[in-house]
Amino acid sequence: MGILGRKKDEPTIDPVPWAGSGGPDWFTIGDVLRPATFRRKALTGERAVRVPTMRDGVRYFVPAALVSSADGAHSEPPSYELHEAAQPGNLLCALTPVKGGARYRVTDAQGDELGLVCRTPAAKRTIQHGWWLQQPGHPDIVARYHWAKGTAKEIATRGKEKAVRAAGQLVGSVVDSVLSFGAEGGDQSSSYTPKPVTWRTEGDEETVVLTLGHLEGVTVYQPHADWLDRRLAFALAVVRET
Repeated sequence: MGILGRKKDEPTIDPVPWAGSGGPDWFTIGDVLRPATFRRKALTGERAVRVPTMRDGVRYFVPAALVSSADGAHSEPPSYELHEAAQPGNLLCALTPVKGGARYRVTDAQGDELGLVCRTPAAKRTIQHGWWLQQPGHPDIVARYHWAKGTAKEIATRGKEKAVRAAGQLVGSVVDSVLSFGAEGGDQSSSYTPKPVTWRTEGDEETVVLTLGHLEGVTVYQPHADWLDRRLAFALAVVRET
């Protein structure tokens, strides 16, 4: 009997370092090692920070940091730990909820604070995505919806004016259409191309720090600012994708 029906052996996928020259350019959170295609079934593994890479013309999402609930706890809100995928005994960072989950304190293996992952107050969720970052020594890092242009002060002023003129229309149409973006959990039509989510520093001189997009149906994050601690970016993604 011939070997036409034999499947090729799956390649060995080794973990990659979580930080090389500044850390990975792209990463995702999840258990997808290889997305499903019309020719191949999906491959999955442990929940991890994963880095996209090509092997023999096929894209894989290789683990860089393993994600787990701290101490196996099932509390609400949960705590998390990230360990190096290549050396699981090495703790990269821990995420501990503060004030009922409105913020997560992110600490390194020594317990020193790296920064905070903060939940956007309800009053700002019509113009700003649900989670944002604080890193010591830098302005707040927030992601506003694409229709919310201008400085934070200008947006706040316009937001008040719109609320007075047409609060129902603002909530009923603009917000609903924005929340249809796949990263926020809404439905998408086959012809809709979601816009990336962009986290920028607040202030007069905004800096693009982190973006979110999609790659072969998988949500991916791309750090841009050299000074951004990659562990904070990982922490933000873990909270958002939980």
